[in-house]
Amino acid sequence: MSLEGDVSLHKMNKWCKFLFCTFAGAAIIYAVKKHMCCDRFLPEGFKSFSTPFKHGQAPPKVKSIYPDRQTFAFRRDSPIWIEFDRPMNNATITTETVIVRSSASEEPVDGLLDTGSRMLMFRPYDEYPTDESGAEIKITLLGSETGSGFIMDERGIALDGDGDGKPGGDFEYTYRIIK
Repeated sequence: MSLEGDVSLHKMNKWCKFLFCTFAGAAIIYAVKKHMCCDRFLPEGFKSFSTPFKHGQAPPKVKSIYPDRQTFAFRRDSPIWIEFDRPMNNATITTETVIVRSSASEEPVDGLLDTGSRMLMFRPYDEYPTDESGAEIKITLLGSETGSGFIMDERGIALDGDGDGKPGGDFEYTYRIIK
């Protein structure tokens, strides 16, 4: 009986070793692929493993906005310029993904949207809607899927609108117009 117990324990140890080595091999392949700068050194069999993370794939962010809040306060028709930290996919920058609203109106502000590689410019067709005290003008850049799409860079990575270092999240900036 003790000999049979030793044999089954020996078989079980072989399976444990096999499973451990398989898991360790997969972990090594994942680590090597994740940390190599390019795939040209990897054997073809390793290239089929998918890795969700690649070095250098930081999401795009808003770098700067013009005009500043003080300059904007006295201009009721001021254009808004937004600079991104990397080249953007211009096809994703549309009136559905760039929304400008005035607190004095229920409808979004209508205007011209002009894009460059790293720049976006919004110029209202008329003055921003205001009431007797002025208005708050809020520009929203969609970085999350909302049914109307989202803004992404040339690599297809969504805008990091909320500043958490991960793709996604809406960017919002508010100006105040004084009357």
